[in-house]
Amino acid sequence: MHRYWKKFVAKKTGLAPGEKCLDLCTGTGDIGRAVLKYQPQASVTALDFSSEMLALARENQKKSRDTLRYLRGDAMAPPFPENHFDAVTVGYGLRNVLDLQVCLKNILSMLKPSGVLISLDVGKVGLPVIAELNQFYFFKIVPLIGKWLMPGQEMFDYLPHSSLEYPDQENLKRILLDVGFHQVDVFDFVFGASTVHVAYKAANT
Repeated sequence: MHRYWKKFVAKKTGLAPGEKCLDLCTGTGDIGRAVLKYQPQASVTALDFSSEMLALARENQKKSRDTLRYLRGDAMAPPFPENHFDAVTVGYGLRNVLDLQVCLKNILSMLKPSGVLISLDVGKVGLPVIAELNQFYFFKIVPLIGKWLMPGQEMFDYLPHSSLEYPDQENLKRILLDVGFHQVDVFDFVFGASTVHVAYKAANT
């Protein structure tokens, strides 16, 4: 299902030919490639702090022959000027930054007026019974499947535990508005277990 969610993220950029997108915390570049499939004539920069992840991304690039521009950099201090990007995407990355509000302010600064931030991440399920089932699946079943499919990988344990202190959908929306975004739309999938925030910068800033 994550492929559908990443296509949804790409579509929400609304990019026109020639416009610029930053895929922050790009990992292996999945969302950046989805953005290029949505708008092949966009200019997409993919930034990540991990040299190892970027090495994997560049290996994938040899197969896909995409035009992503990969850069190593810190989401807390991105090397871009103000009003530079039409869209910023991030998948499962905001949970990892040292200061969420500072990171979001940096993203807002990099966006052009009317620019958009689209963040895909794990959400909080609101319905109590489904929330319990989701927690059991996420914390017990997913790590077991992950260790079976990809032995030695820690991400299947890390992802659920890193979600514990990450803001729920409404709190993240409030934070986005507090740092200066003009409008924030929230799209929940699988009863809120996965969520996308679409935050717009005002047109007159």
